[in-house]
Amino acid sequence: MTGISRRAASKFVFPNEAPQVVSEDGRAKTWIVRGGNFAICVSEVEEGAVLSRGDNPEEYMVILPPQSASITIATDCEAIDAEPDSLTIVPPGSSRITARSPGKIVRIFSKAATDIIALAANADVYADGAPELAPVDLWPEPNDGYRLRHYPLAQHLNPNGDRIQPRCFRSTNMMVNLFGSFFTRRETNSLSPHWHDDFEQASLCFDGRWVHHIRYNWGADLKDWIPDDHSEIETPSIIIIPAWAIHTSRDIGEDGPESSLYDIFCPPRMDFASKPGFVLNEVDYPLPVIDSEQRTKTGGTLLSWQKAN
Repeated sequence: MTGISRRAASKFVFPNEAPQVVSEDGRAKTWIVRGGNFAICVSEVEEGAVLSRGDNPEEYMVILPPQSASITIATDCEAIDAEPDSLTIVPPGSSRITARSPGKIVRIFSKAATDIIALAANADVYADGAPELAPVDLWPEPNDGYRLRHYPLAQHLNPNGDRIQPRCFRSTNMMVNLFGSFFTRRETNSLSPHWHDDFEQASLCFDGRWVHHIRYNWGADLKDWIPDDHSEIETPSIIIIPAWAIHTSRDIGEDGPESSLYDIFCPPRMDFASKPGFVLNEVDYPLPVIDSEQRTKTGGTLLSWQKAN
């Protein structure tokens, strides 16, 4: 490991901050946090609230956590109803989300949505343009063209399975790993400290108590050193972990209460995407043709599911 992180992690506890956007009718409050290549919008909505995009340039994702809002998502060509515990990928162009019940709605946009990027609470962190990150070159279009793609998540969870159950999906411009909820706490002798060469990781948590352990590599200039971070963060919250920072996350406290973790990457990770069967919607999206050296961009102590083939 030789790279040095150009910035510290951004941490954001949503209830402790004012929303970046409040709808004119007051039915939707939206908090926006960005990384170098993406923005995450967490909205608290009332029934009847509308979240619309006039002409979004790329696909974006909509996550409904368990116990969140029920919604209808409409484009110029089709509409679907989406229930809690689901993921929907919305095609480029115009779209409209209408809440059929109160709750939370998560939307993830690439940096091509410049209007949203500009509103982020931590926009100043990326004033330098994040030159250390790989560009978001769009991967090939879906096999059957752009359309609404809806994925209920419960069917991809085995109640009697392993404690860590990754549920990975991707689009042309981003990837999410929506882990099944945890009801036992992570053992301190089974952590996976690792780093990413040229992309960031966002970890979004709606439930539980979390510590995102972070260690930053040192360079020659002492004044640029960033101390280790082992602080607890409340939920609902998000952390944007910079490239080259060693990190691992664990939920803390007593067994029993639910904790949740959603990891977000933009662009998609080739190491995950190239593992047959790991990306659950892989049949929808063809892989780009790349040099084999581009496949591995992650190093450190990895669990079996984290390793490239």
